[in-house]
Order: sequence, then C-alpha cells, then structure tokens
Amino acid sequence: MAKSSNERATLWHQKFGHLNMASLLKLEKMVNGMNLKEVQLHNVCEACIKGKHQRTSFLEDEMTRASKLLELVHNDVCGPMKTTSHGGARYFVTFIDDFLKITHVYLLNAKGEVFEKFKAYKALLENQINMKIKTLRSDKGGQFVSKKFDDFLHECGIQRQTSALYTPQQNGVTE
Repeated sequence: MAKSSNERATLWHQKFGHLNMASLLKLEKMVNGMNLKEVQLHNVCEACIKGKHQRTSFLEDEMTRASKLLELVHNDVCGPMKTTSHGGARYFVTFIDDFLKITHVYLLNAKGEVFEKFKAYKALLENQINMKIKTLRSDKGGQFVSKKFDDFLHECGIQRQTSALYTPQQNGVTE
C-alpha cells in the first residue's frame, strides 16, 4: 500500500513540474482524487537534483595574468560567418596580449590558415617591439593543436596553454 502511494506521489510530482512534496500535500487538500496520505516527504528525484545543481563560478586567478608585454597571448578563431568579406574570408583569428589587451585580428578563408597568421603576428611583434611571445593560450581547437604548430612553438621557446573542452571561461579574454 505504501509503495503504491509513493509511486503515485512520484507521478504527481512529475506531472506538476517536479513540485516539492510539501506543496503536493497542500495541493492534495484542494484536489479530489489525489491520495498521498502515506507519502514520504523526502523522496529523491534525480531530475530535481540535476536541475538544482549549480556550477561553481570561474574566479579569475591573478596568478595567471601577465605582468609585462607578450608574457601571455590569448587567441581564438571565430566563424564561419554567414556573409563573407570582400576577399572571401568567412573566419577570423584574434591574438590578444594579456597585459595591455592590444588585439590583432586576421581574416581567414579557412581555419587551416591560423598557423600562417600566427607566424605573421609573431614576426610583426618581434620586428616592431623587439620582444618575444612567452606563452600562447588557446582552446583545444584543431587549428591550434597540430604537430606542425607544436613543433614551431617548441623551436621558438613559446609555452602553450590550452583550456579544458567546453569551458570558454578559461579562455575568457578572447571569448
């Protein structure tokens, strides 16, 4: 008898959009045909637990911020865009210095051009301000994680940092 009453309570709980059991008992007094007298008030509903679960916020860690120019460069690719540029580009890549937030944007016809644009960006900075990039931070997009790209960064002494999948908060400067 108690088992069928609990099953009925679970069904009503689901039908009323996962209403809590205390409110269901109040509702029972107003509605004919609901018999929830023997219900346990502490039934566990997996959907309610998942729905109420909160993700902890991402706090900016001051230790990971750059203290000088080119110590940390963020980059990301955006696209494909619905409309193309005059040159036929549907993507763009951004390179952002973490210290001054100076942003360079390069238009791309395809995501595969990111490596060449990074080399151009690096050459521009080294010629203009005579400094070298220390760390490159990006997501784990395929355009950033290639053997050729890794080898180039290793040769230049540039450390690579990648964010965890599906957490744009970790690469927040470019997002």
